Amino acid sequence: MIKCIVIDDDELTQEMLVSTLNKIPGVEILGVYDNAIDAMKVIKKGEVNLVFCEILMPDMDGITLLKSFRSPPFFVFVTGNPYYAVESFELNVVDYVIKPFGSDRLLKAIEKALIFIDSEKGINQTTNHLIIKDRSIIIITPYDELYYIKADKDYVWLETKEKRYNLWKKLIDMESALVSARQFVRVHKSFIVNLDFAKRVEGNVIKMRGSIKDIPIGGQYKSELYKRLGLNE
Repeated sequence: MIKCIVIDDDELTQEMLVSTLNKIPGVEILGVYDNAIDAMKVIKKGEVNLVFCEILMPDMDGITLLKSFRSPPFFVFVTGNPYYAVESFELNVVDYVIKPFGSDRLLKAIEKALIFIDSEKGINQTTNHLIIKDRSIIIITPYDELYYIKADKDYVWLETKEKRYNLWKKLIDMESALVSARQFVRVHKSFIVNLDFAKRVEGNVIKMRGSIKDIPIGGQYKSELYKRLGLNE
């Protein structure tokens, strides 16, 4: 879970950021502030790991706020002024978003933030989340909470620990998005499964852990499945 705050003295920008962030599962907004002084008090509690911040604000600017912390959370500067970009990246900000911005641009900033956050935790892969944009919704699902993906005509169902998501995607698109995550394997024309949740294989069925439904195995996919499991057919 990404725990973030928004700092901007412009109400319209606040509303745009909050509206976009609220559509992203896996992101929790801990607070919205119109000044850096109040936000600083919250950051000092140590719960925030991502800050969306305007640079030019009264009382204290965003760069001064960032510099005030010995070990700051990750910052994304959201500003209408490109002048401070070089200095900002020298301070290791995640991203520098120029106003006005759209949801696609914000998604890129969040993708970068995930990489930074995962790196801090010692995770070696590029990211341990599946990030998908579907129409006006952005979904961020940790790999260790994604059980399987099922094709349903022109849609797919993502079965996760939190809920089920219905996306206007093809299964092959999901397979490509997960190519670097070796725990995911296509086992049927209609299923991609997370092997971390597999309990055993019985004939042409994968028995999953807990109350997760059984997953069928298609004949043409069995060889790759056994290879991933380190077994001979």
